[in-house]
Amino acid sequence: MNEKDRVLIFGATGNVGGAAARELLRRGWRVRGATRDPQGEKALTLAALGAELIQADMDDRASLDSAIDGMKRVFSVQNWVSSGVDGELRQGKLVADVAKEAGVAHLVFGSAGIGEPDTGVPHFECKVELERYMRDVLGLPTTAVRPGPFMELMTKKEFFPPMVAWGAMPKVIGWDTPVPWTAVADIGTAIANIFEDPDRWIGRDVNLISDQETLRGCRTVFKANNGKKPFGLPVPLMLFNKMVGPEFEVMWRWMVDWIDEGDVQSMIDASRLVNSDPHTVERWLSTSGNGHNRNGAHHGN
Repeated sequence: MNEKDRVLIFGATGNVGGAAARELLRRGWRVRGATRDPQGEKALTLAALGAELIQADMDDRASLDSAIDGMKRVFSVQNWVSSGVDGELRQGKLVADVAKEAGVAHLVFGSAGIGEPDTGVPHFECKVELERYMRDVLGLPTTAVRPGPFMELMTKKEFFPPMVAWGAMPKVIGWDTPVPWTAVADIGTAIANIFEDPDRWIGRDVNLISDQETLRGCRTVFKANNGKKPFGLPVPLMLFNKMVGPEFEVMWRWMVDWIDEGDVQSMIDASRLVNSDPHTVERWLSTSGNGHNRNGAHHGN
């Protein structure tokens, strides 16, 4: 192996970072996973797969210097839900500053939205600013990856599907709006493909959509695979916003307008350039999630 086989993954114990770390390990890369808790259960599971885990806090410059030291490939992602939009912007810029000073040759950024300003969605606007900062201010060799809503929203406990996907979301977007879904496993595959072909992807954006399906269609597929409809809590939007904040409703309402005006199918077709075998909703819902079926076999590239 050489330097191109080494990569630092921020958020390695999270959803997107974890998917990227597992896929790169599967391909034989040497993965350093940055996490605030290297002794946590998820970190130890990743270490058992062969990752090097290192303690890092994206608000702590010294720990970032240690994490990035010697690394030429970096995946950077921040969590606006836990840190807030201001925290996401601060952390994303600090990671980029350290990467620039360390001479990182390729930074893949876990973004969101469509890469354009004035959406009215705060965490989309934040990512537009971060992309501009990385590329235009720092001149970092950057690839931005922008997935759609996670398929995991429909089944994974950490996303509270009865309250979110099957409760509040239909109240905003309706049952028959074609949602552009992305499986987390497909994001991991795309990130690995991008790191393996930097000359092709540096300086480019990847709007990553796996499939498009209405919530009604998703519910039908769910029932076909589980013998019953998904359980939903018809939570009032006022209560939902009080519990999780108004940003989800703002994002969903923006998404409805964007779907009406845009060409999602072209985006799906373009996504095949970076992941030729993404999950359909039907395929994803027939598995236990994150790209692994009930007997543990991997799907995807």
